[in-house]
Amino acid sequence: MKYFLKGAAAVAIVMFILMLIHIIFNMMGIDLNKYINNAVEILLASSFATIIYHVLIRKEKAE
Repeated sequence: MKYFLKGAAAVAIVMFILMLIHIIFNMMGIDLNKYINNAVEILLASSFATIIYHVLIRKEKAE
């Protein structure tokens, strides 16, 4: 259960950052959907979430 919660936390962190990026660019009048394909954004987000997850579980792997 601990791993699930840490994975959910990693996804929440990445989604929060992505939402902030989109809000900031929308306020500046730039539509990111023109420049970044959704598939590319999903791949980048999942990669960052995986990295954050591995950082969160690093201590438990050492034990």
